[in-house]
Amino acid sequence: MNELETELSHIANFQFVHEHLFTSGQPTAEQLQYIKEYGVDTVINLAFNDAKPHLVHEDKICVELGLNYIQIPISWDTPADDQCLFVLDMIAHLVQEKMVWVHCAKNMRVSSLMYLYRQYFMDIDMPTAQELMHEIWEPNETWTGLIHAVSLQLQGRKSTIDLQHSLMNADHFA
Repeated sequence: MNELETELSHIANFQFVHEHLFTSGQPTAEQLQYIKEYGVDTVINLAFNDAKPHLVHEDKICVELGLNYIQIPISWDTPADDQCLFVLDMIAHLVQEKMVWVHCAKNMRVSSLMYLYRQYFMDIDMPTAQELMHEIWEPNETWTGLIHAVSLQLQGRKSTIDLQHSLMNADHFA
């Protein structure tokens, strides 16, 4: 591990998802500089501006560093499944061409979404995805319910795509 990677690994609850996707709790201004130096070009913040901890003027700091900055706060007490699906789809789109760092205050919101991302966008088995999430936290009842609701929608989406492919293949061979 080089010096820059060591600095990144010291960010609260850091997780490497894949070569274009990293997650953590709230980085400091200095850590955002390391994130930029590593090659990340987009930071996504899922916390509110009054989260604890939070970085005052994170948007301005990111822009001054030349980072794209996206903030989509997800409510801790009442997370919305459609908003979480939107974030997952956005991440899946962005990582095709960009290096993305997703964070919230403590990486709890993000790790819950990464549990789903690993299963449905990376085809990682559930026990492995769950183990990686549990390195950060064990979701409470609210977030367990959210994970199940979003998982059902992603399963439905995957089943629809699989069915479309099988119908196209059946037409092709007919």
